[in-house]
Amino acid sequence: MSKKMSPLFWLMKSLLPGILLIFATPSKAFGYADPGTGAFLYQAVYAAFLGGAYYLRRFLDRFWRKRK
Repeated sequence: MSKKMSPLFWLMKSLLPGILLIFATPSKAFGYADPGTGAFLYQAVYAAFLGGAYYLRRFLDRFWRKRK
């Protein structure tokens, strides 16, 4: 028999690794990223968004389609 986790415990369990990661990273980073890297990241985010929207539309279309 398993006990249900309380919402506060679940929240702390999911947020704690992210908070620790933020505090573990250095405050200043001196590095160089060429302009092509930024364009590649924008393209990847844009493609992920459009791909997700496409598959969400296909999934929801199954419920809205009229049956013959």
